[in-house]
Amino acid sequence: MPDATTDLNNAVADLSLTRSAREVLDRAVAIASARGAPQTDPVDVLKATLESRGTLAAQSIRELGGDPSSISAALVPPEGSPSLPIRQLLVNANREAGVLGHYQVDAIHLLLAMLYSDSPVTSAALQKAGVTLYDLRRHLQTAAKPAFAGDPRSAPRPDAALRRKPLPPLRGVLTISPVFLGLLAITAGAGGLLWFDVVPGAGPFITIAFVTAGWITSLCVHEFGHAVVAYLGGDRMVVGLGYLSLNPLRYANILMSVALPVAFLLLGGIALPGAAVYINHSAIRTRVWDSVVSLAGPAGNLLCGLLVAIPFLAVPNHQWMIGHISFFAALAFLGFIEAFAVVLNLLPIPGLDGFGVIRPWLPYTVQDLANRFGQGAIISVFIVLWFVPSVSHAFFDAILQLTTAAGIDPSLIIIGQSQMRFR
Repeated sequence: MPDATTDLNNAVADLSLTRSAREVLDRAVAIASARGAPQTDPVDVLKATLESRGTLAAQSIRELGGDPSSISAALVPPEGSPSLPIRQLLVNANREAGVLGHYQVDAIHLLLAMLYSDSPVTSAALQKAGVTLYDLRRHLQTAAKPAFAGDPRSAPRPDAALRRKPLPPLRGVLTISPVFLGLLAITAGAGGLLWFDVVPGAGPFITIAFVTAGWITSLCVHEFGHAVVAYLGGDRMVVGLGYLSLNPLRYANILMSVALPVAFLLLGGIALPGAAVYINHSAIRTRVWDSVVSLAGPAGNLLCGLLVAIPFLAVPNHQWMIGHISFFAALAFLGFIEAFAVVLNLLPIPGLDGFGVIRPWLPYTVQDLANRFGQGAIISVFIVLWFVPSVSHAFFDAILQLTTAAGIDPSLIIIGQSQMRFR
């Protein structure tokens, strides 16, 4: 025969409960077990609710004129089978949460369910104390009196916290792709070969492998940043599309996502924005969240750049790097293209993340126009950077100032870039 704990665990398996609801139910199980009952009764739940002084449920009882101590003393636990199965009580509580527009089942919903007619003992005790289903619902939906003089409409409702959609759990949806692990292994392996100068004549080719693998790794982090914030913001499609796996093969198409950015990197040392994740912006909960989704990508590049800069910041005196110049030159150039990616992506130009930050706040006509011409805008940016020397010099000088502030010597960047050429 299942005990009260097993019975409760089976009943709550499919529900999203607040902390206060879980604490009340756990206490109800303890009360049921103490009286030797194999199952939890609504009377046990009500007793647990009355003992949980800090919950919205207990507070509401007092505000409606009920005396928790008197109600608890008048409750008589049933003998034998419970008056209402705990599963049905939770079904009723979940129904109340849905009707009130709440995203989780709270102790207050358990209290509302105990006022249903199919729980006669608890319903009678609460109504005798002056707590009715109608009054309790109205109490939840009425703004509290403001603690200071002002517009009473600005006062918070008692259920304000329950009306905020909770963040979804990340456990079980985050995975690490073997492809991503392979990229990390290539980066680390190439870095080790450069550090120990195992194959002196192959330095340029190893540098290319190190920087390219490191850059693709940062593309994964960039797009993962977009995807994980979008998931937290309401877009569940990113899970099914594999965007939370750090797999570069799942981001858009392989030509535009990986091949073209790597080609630009090898030809001119320009970190072309590559991979892309498709975000269902209509599913994102607010415009602020939508903006943060766009910021998360460059934040990923910034994180990678800061990791690259750690050796340079840790030991400002670069004399100790002389024996490993090939490694630090490659690392310096990788830091440079990470800084380049951060600044470039933050430009408020359609198709780039900088525009994505402001896009949710623009009129829909402007957003639609930007969507149609976004690809052309990105191409125009690279044409200007490639063929207009004044703009190119100013842009690259700004990047060098950032990397210098991070402790990376410009001369090391130049050496690293010179190694990124096919002989």
